[in-house]
Formats: sequence, structure tokens, C-alpha cells
Amino acid sequence: MQQFTASMPDIIEIARIVSSGGIIAYPTDTVYGLGCNPYIHNSVKKIFELKIRENKPLPLLCDSIKSALKIASFDPISLKLAEKFWPGSLTIVVPMTNDSLKTITCGSEFIALRVPDNPITLSLISNCSGYLVGTSANISGTKSNHSASLVMSQLPNLDAILIDDIENKSKESTIVKVEDDAINIIRSGSIDSKLIQRHGANCF
Repeated sequence: MQQFTASMPDIIEIARIVSSGGIIAYPTDTVYGLGCNPYIHNSVKKIFELKIRENKPLPLLCDSIKSALKIASFDPISLKLAEKFWPGSLTIVVPMTNDSLKTITCGSEFIALRVPDNPITLSLISNCSGYLVGTSANISGTKSNHSASLVMSQLPNLDAILIDDIENKSKESTIVKVEDDAINIIRSGSIDSKLIQRHGANCF
């Protein structure tokens, strides 16, 4: 496993590994992420194998709302939530408009998107053409990892890891999906659900 720092030359190099089909771990504003190029199907399948993950969709990180809008359709409430909480620890499930990403959604028409609030992560994603698979870097069913050392001990067969000296202790992102103008909390996380609901109510 190659180890990289948060310097720009290293970020560019680890992004090159991603574009070549490699699997990487990297810091985010919540927990350490496990990622690959979402358009390389064999790489996506490898992530499922490494995590020992069942047929459950993977989230996708974007470098901006603009990038997210290129691959998915946002209803007015979802868009307002994105504008309010992105960059940040809110994952929004929306209809997908790019069929090339169905490997990460396990065939679903919906995709879970997020723009993380971490300059290192955003720089990495931007150098990966704006998109990077963003599942947690751990074996499915175990606790999410907040440090590079824990990731390396649990997932030693990755191609590379981007190490950030500052270990983040935040919870995982909150996941929401808007259905019939109602905000459904799929997973509680860093952002309080009452705050999300309150902002959603202001959309009308």
C-alpha cells in the first residue's frame, strides 16, 4: 500500500492511481473513506469485496453542487438542503440521471450524494474529475475508522492511502431522502435531524 500526504503533488499522484482503477483510502470531514473511480466497474466491485459488503448501494462524493447536478435530478427541497448543508456531512438520496453509475447503486435509480467539508478531500475529488466513491473505510458491520493506522490494519490490500495528520472524530453523515415533499431520515448522523426538518419546512 502506497502512503501519501496531503501535499498537492501527492494528491495529484493518488488521483492518478484512482483514474487507473486503483482503490484508495482518504480522510474526509467525517470518517476515513474508501474510494475509487465510480465509472470503473471492476474497481467498484473490488470495494464490495474488500469491505465484505452485501449488495447495498455505495455513496458518491462530489466536489460541488454543480457536479452533483450533472448526474442527478434534485427536487426543490433536496436542492435547498444541498445549498444549506453542502459542503458538509449531509448525504442526499436523489434520482440518478447517469446510467453509467448503476454499479455503485446496485441497479437502483437513486444515488446517495454528498459534498464533503474538507479542503483535502475536495482537492482530491476535483483531481478525480469531480467524483469519488465515498463509502467508509472499514469492513462492513464494524465501526467506522477515524485514523489512517486503523484503516491500514483493517484493509491492508488497498493500492494507496492519503494520510491526514489531524484525525477527525465526527460521526458519519446524516442520510436523507425527500419523498412526497417530506424529508425522510434514512440514517442519523452528524447533522441533527430536527435542524434538517426545520430547514426543509422553510422551503414551502
